[in-house]
Amino acid sequence: MNEEHLRCLLCSAFPKPEGDKPSRDLWPSIVCRIEASTAWSRIDTSVAVGVGAGVAITLAILPKALLLLAYHL
Repeated sequence: MNEEHLRCLLCSAFPKPEGDKPSRDLWPSIVCRIEASTAWSRIDTSVAVGVGAGVAITLAILPKALLLLAYHL
């Protein structure tokens, strides 16, 4: 197999795209997604509350863990 044969095989396997330009302009949809307000879902809220409760319970049981927590912040 030489280079020319390999090039022909690759060209037949991956044909050239029909157009050089995209079918539509993507920038307006990107701007809309950036400007859209994000809201917390129930899962996000429950995970945040669970982590906060876990930290509070841990600090209530192990008060010396406050030093460890302060060291890492």
